[in-house]
Amino acid sequence: MSRSLLIAALLATLIAAPPAWGAVRLQSSVQHAQASTLRAAADDVSLDEAIRTVRDAYGEVTILKAETRGRNGQRVHRIKFLTDSGRVKTVEVDASTGDLR
Repeated sequence: MSRSLLIAALLATLIAAPPAWGAVRLQSSVQHAQASTLRAAADDVSLDEAIRTVRDAYGEVTILKAETRGRNGQRVHRIKFLTDSGRVKTVEVDASTGDLR
């Protein structure tokens, strides 16, 4: 009798399994899409590179805050810094091109 119960349990598991496999495939597709987006983002200008761009343009400034934001569907690095003269300035660096705004 226990062999019959084991076979029944195995069959029940196999019948229930396809939806779970489908969920795994869907999750895998989502993860693949996220990984592609991260790879595309990695090809852009990093926040560290944007800070170097600001320092190239303004000298050895003190960075107060640096963050990456989305603006109109594009990524922008926003960098707030203290100039040599003591003024606080904020600039944006385009994350795709590295251009200062």
